[in-house]
Amino acid sequence: MPTLHLTDAAIRRLRPPESGRVEYWDTQTKALGLRVGASGQRSWVMILRVLKGGRWVQQRLTLGRYPAVTLAQAREKARAALALAGEGENPGAVVRAERQAKAEASRHTFAAVREDFLLKYRGRGNRRPAPRTLAELSRVLSSDLFADWGEKPLVKIERRDVLDVLDVLLERGVEVAANRTLSYLHMLFGWSVERGILTANPAAGIKKPGHEASRERVLSASELVAIWHASEPTHTGDLFGPIVRVLLLTGQRRDEVGGMRWSEVDIDGALWTLPAARAKNHREHLIPLSAPVLAILAERRVEQRAMRMETNLVFTSGLRRADAPDQSPAPFSGWSRSKGRLDARAQLDTPWTLHDLRRTAATRLGEDLRVPPHVVESVLNLD
Repeated sequence: MPTLHLTDAAIRRLRPPESGRVEYWDTQTKALGLRVGASGQRSWVMILRVLKGGRWVQQRLTLGRYPAVTLAQAREKARAALALAGEGENPGAVVRAERQAKAEASRHTFAAVREDFLLKYRGRGNRRPAPRTLAELSRVLSSDLFADWGEKPLVKIERRDVLDVLDVLLERGVEVAANRTLSYLHMLFGWSVERGILTANPAAGIKKPGHEASRERVLSASELVAIWHASEPTHTGDLFGPIVRVLLLTGQRRDEVGGMRWSEVDIDGALWTLPAARAKNHREHLIPLSAPVLAILAERRVEQRAMRMETNLVFTSGLRRADAPDQSPAPFSGWSRSKGRLDARAQLDTPWTLHDLRRTAATRLGEDLRVPPHVVESVLNLD
């Protein structure tokens, strides 16, 4: 076994053998050698004694190819392997574990983990998020912000990378979007920690970067009157006006009212049974219906019969859904446009949202009617 004081210059001067391979053993670092093959390939090798089954046995160990693994790196790896062997550890097992970890990291890219997260994530109560929530998670986490992250191993994404993404959003002037993006990243990284993909959440401890106005808008009595008058149906088949009035009268959620089914409504019993599958908190909810709500539903029934519309949906134009297997009618859509037209009629001085109707109902029940908090929570089916 030829020995040689290995240097980069000396390694470059080594000629490949005509056949087979030759190993040159370093005179500076114990047990370290360079194997040169007939093809010209150069690999770092070691021969050392390791403890196996209660006996010290000789073992070969490959440390990588030259020049991908430099001479300095090979010497450092050799010293570390000798130290492990001296402590009774198996350097080969450690090297294999490191390689396996690298292979695992390359498999868990941001794009791959993102798809797995969207497919398997469960939130509070071990429940899957609502379809709209999943769609929003997918939209944000698949945006151009993460174009450079796609093939990057998740373990390589650091706190600085997260902050850089948030800085881009702040520069674009979308501060609420920056807050939502941080929240979604926190969810994805937290899920990855639970799955053993990460050992720490790189978004942990980062404060919300953007300013966000608190959602505390409570409508006044005069504003409610203006909205009520503005929601007067403007034509036969108008859906948005009646929806707004049902929101006002029941305090329920927008999509729960917009997707109301006739099969959920007991007209004679004046009761709406919202099934758990459609409730945000996944709990069945019973909503007593007042006379004005029953009148609105009666008008909808008359209109649908006049239009010869056979559907289980209360608020639908009857247009067919192209994406539905049976092309069933779609529930009401066009919220933004309809809200804009209603705003033009109501002419409130301060902007408001449909969710403000629900918040206003909770406030008026508690403050004006002195309804106990637990009863208010029951009426509105709060989490």
